[in-house]
Amino acid sequence: MSNADSMYKEFPLFNSISNPSHRAWNRLNIINNLKSAGRARDAANYLDKLEEVDKLSIAVLLMSIKSRGLESVRAELGRGLDETTDNS
Repeated sequence: MSNADSMYKEFPLFNSISNPSHRAWNRLNIINNLKSAGRARDAANYLDKLEEVDKLSIAVLLMSIKSRGLESVRAELGRGLDETTDNS
């Protein structure tokens, strides 16, 4: 994969993260940070770099946050990380 496929400007696309929920979480944070910094055009262009299935994953994540709350979703994603971490 070329750098152009893994980055948008200086922002990673997280293509190497295999878990789609974690990948969507990271991407959503990039988009939110760009929008919060007044860079809505960059946020839209970042989103445009993603495949439709990846955009759908972000939409599902946003719906989960809306229905269950940010902290609940964050905790669930954190539990997923704990389960995949090898502590040996």
